[in-house]
Amino acid sequence: MLKKYGIGILFTFVAVILAIVVQLLGLLDLANYKFLDYNFQLRGPLSSWASHQENPNDSLDVVLIDVDDETFRLLGEIGWPYPRGKIWDAAIKNLADAGAKVILFDIQFDTRDAHTARVLSVFNGILPEGYSDGDKAIADAILYAREQGTEVVMASTIKTELSSIPPQILVTPNEFIMEVNPDHGLVDIDEDKDHFTRRYPVFGAMTHEPDVWRPSLAMKAVKYFLGIDDDPGLSYDFDEGEFTYGPLTIPTYGTDYPGFLTNIYGPASHARIGQSEPWQTFKRYPLAWIIDTENLALPVPDEDTDWMSQFDSSGTFNSMMLMMDPTWEILASPFKDKICVVGVSVEVFHDYKSTAFFDYLGAPTLMPGFEYHANATQTLLDQNFIRVFGRTIELTSDSAAQHILLILLCGFIAYLIIAFFDPLWGGILIGLEAVALFSISVGLFTTDHLWFFKWLSGNSESINVPNPGESYFIPIIAPLLVMVLTYVGNVLYKFILEQRDKHFLKDTFGTYIAPELIDKMYEEKQEPKLGGDAGIHTAFFTDIQSFSAFSEKLTAEEVVELLNEYLTDMTDILLANQGTLDKYIGDAIVAFYGAPVPVENHEYRACLTAIEMQDGLDKLRKKWQSEGDRWPDIVHNMQNRIGIATGDMVTGNMGSAMRMNYTMMGDVVNTAARFEASAKQYGVYIQVLESTYEACKDEFHWRELDYVTVKGKSVPAYSYELIARKGELSPTYEKLLPIYNKGLELYRSQKWMEAKAAFIEADKLEDMFPFRPTNPSRVYIERCEIFNENPPGADWDGSWTLTSK
Repeated sequence: MLKKYGIGILFTFVAVILAIVVQLLGLLDLANYKFLDYNFQLRGPLSSWASHQENPNDSLDVVLIDVDDETFRLLGEIGWPYPRGKIWDAAIKNLADAGAKVILFDIQFDTRDAHTARVLSVFNGILPEGYSDGDKAIADAILYAREQGTEVVMASTIKTELSSIPPQILVTPNEFIMEVNPDHGLVDIDEDKDHFTRRYPVFGAMTHEPDVWRPSLAMKAVKYFLGIDDDPGLSYDFDEGEFTYGPLTIPTYGTDYPGFLTNIYGPASHARIGQSEPWQTFKRYPLAWIIDTENLALPVPDEDTDWMSQFDSSGTFNSMMLMMDPTWEILASPFKDKICVVGVSVEVFHDYKSTAFFDYLGAPTLMPGFEYHANATQTLLDQNFIRVFGRTIELTSDSAAQHILLILLCGFIAYLIIAFFDPLWGGILIGLEAVALFSISVGLFTTDHLWFFKWLSGNSESINVPNPGESYFIPIIAPLLVMVLTYVGNVLYKFILEQRDKHFLKDTFGTYIAPELIDKMYEEKQEPKLGGDAGIHTAFFTDIQSFSAFSEKLTAEEVVELLNEYLTDMTDILLANQGTLDKYIGDAIVAFYGAPVPVENHEYRACLTAIEMQDGLDKLRKKWQSEGDRWPDIVHNMQNRIGIATGDMVTGNMGSAMRMNYTMMGDVVNTAARFEASAKQYGVYIQVLESTYEACKDEFHWRELDYVTVKGKSVPAYSYELIARKGELSPTYEKLLPIYNKGLELYRSQKWMEAKAAFIEADKLEDMFPFRPTNPSRVYIERCEIFNENPPGADWDGSWTLTSK
């Protein structure tokens, strides 16, 4: 017992080590990433939710200003890059006038304005009179925005140039823009190994200035949106693994990464997934609309609608409407008190990110890079961080203890299941363990532990949306792997052990113990021992008619060849019907049904075996006949006799302690043997005891043979000839049986001459094929003559006593 469970525990421990090593090598990271993405998609978009606002249907704090395909078309004559003194400065001023709180640029302005640069190159570095400098125009727009209470945050990045000293440089807006000291944030974002973007940095640092923290673009946006002072600024608690920034507490993704998992609020806003209109996770406006005012005409006159003027109370349209109708309500600005993230979604610029919603609803859609900054910004504002079990998805120094503990727990539970259940139930229960872990993990992410049932019912839309900061992610791939390895390892070990034990038993006892007994011995964990069990079973005897005559016609080798072919076919039929082979005695087969393994309807199976053996022998006869003169006529006409009897018997190991055989003993066994032998006296080939007949009389066609006392017995018993399966009676027998049964009725009424006449008529229908010595009708003709001369008397019970086997 200790060895058995000890080996199982060892296999489980090996499975745990393998799962840990595989996770440590990062081979499971991709699967865990995809599981995280699945959690996002199952939870669904948060685009209609904003817990920080009283109205949950109101828009989020961030809106998108998009250089999209429409903008590219409308401003096509101007050409990219757009002139900063005409387009970008107008965008800044218009958004400031519309009440934007923060304008965030995910566009680099590190080089000189292209339009200004071209003019300077033509005029030897001096701008002509009346031509404004595009970069200075942006600087002036930034100053104007500040006066309106709007802060503009520009994009910066850390670039690595190995030829430079130091190798990293901070790239900021050019010097002309920086003259007005606009703030800027890093736009650098790392990808995971599957090239998906899931994390966002709080800050970046250059290798030669590791202690100088340069906040990211989203952090700068939050600073100005919430009015966070630089004193004390950003701090980090190593014990808790959290940044503190003003009112914000930001849990980091492990100690080695200065950032967090971005809570993606939904698919890309420009995507049309399952609908005709863009998804609009964040409210999104083309840049062309933002610059479309009364003061700037779009290059396409038909689409010059002065769109931004509808929010301006001093604009011509609204002024006229107010003069005509003092109750006229001016449309509220969608940009008021918002963070406006400006970026590019035109495909040719390839500024796209693959996120959790990449293939949402089966429609692959990339997210523009500036919208990823928007998701990170909204995550920070809502404090809607995703907590990770162990702080990292990967196996790191931060997560090692928790991840290994979970792997051990899942492996131990899997081992307990496989130790106390068979492989089938063990597999089912371990599968349920995996489903439970999967369901718990998703439930913690969605904060809806009934999600699985909602999903099964096709009502996934009703799965709860978690409140800010409530989502908790458990990487479950390694625990699932350890369940599989534990199951496979233990099942393989059990299988190998079973095969070894079975081979040992077969090698040791297979020459004199039936294969069924060996299987039973293994299942019951018992060794061969003397003794038996009493029960009601069916005995089965069969041998070849007049087999001794075969030796006279065939050589010894031919006898062996013929007998092996015959016994092989007959034994296959026996075993196919769940019979237990007891022994061969020359040409005879001794068998029984119902032991050592219980068999339902063992009487029926024994009778079916007899019918199939007759059919099988008929096929053999045709085969031998087709081989021409190879076999004599006696082989071509071979017949076998069968005796079947059901009753109390003892089955078990009989013999000595050194050599034994699983066999049967009992009075009914002798009866079956006598029925097989006495069948030749009636000229029949399957003789069955009444107890067997009663159990399956409705399944076959029968002929009552006799009420007979066989040799060696003192009590008579009814015997029957088994003729055919139900529904397969030949036309000859259909005519024969009524006549025969009438004769038998007259015989038992002691009307000898009338019975004889009936049996004579029945005899004309009997099939006297070659080597059939007699038939039941002839047997009764002879008896009628005997009893007519010597009547048995009025107290005769109808029995007949056989004086020979």
